[in-house]
Amino acid sequence: MSPVSGPLFAAALLLGAAGVLKLTRPDPTRVAMRSAGLPGTAWVVRGVGLGEVLVASYALGWGGRLGAGLIALAYVAFAAFSLRVIGRTRGQAPCGCFGASDAPLTNLHVGVDLAVAVLALVAMADPVPGIASVAAETPWAGVPFVAFTAMLAWLVQVLLTALPEMQAAARPPRKVAR
Repeated sequence: MSPVSGPLFAAALLLGAAGVLKLTRPDPTRVAMRSAGLPGTAWVVRGVGLGEVLVASYALGWGGRLGAGLIALAYVAFAAFSLRVIGRTRGQAPCGCFGASDAPLTNLHVGVDLAVAVLALVAMADPVPGIASVAAETPWAGVPFVAFTAMLAWLVQVLLTALPEMQAAARPPRKVAR
């Protein structure tokens, strides 16, 4: 088993969850896309969400160089999108990644996206099969491996949503120029 298996699958799970949320609740992503100056219709957002679900499904189901490459491409695109939104809104727009969260986009988001992209590029050099194959090679039929992978995905989601929300709440309000 490759040492990048768990983190790569966690990134795929996070991508898939974000895609499902875009399919079911497109409005937060519509706001973020419009903040970036991009078309932000519900259909466009749902198309992005469907693409995320398909990439995540492929990476989890089959893996390999293609799965890792698709994950890398997705996260590089997220980093570029995040930088664009941060630049246009001075960090005041929500990321829209995870449905109803009002978490503002921060440089932390960009850093996590780029770190995941690098991880996926490493996985392209040392291809990882699908999660079922990897889990079958681990103790206890892979249950702990899958559980810890899901927990890692959840922790990254918390890092990208709860932490920026708490930081924004702790900042003193900005003074309005008269």
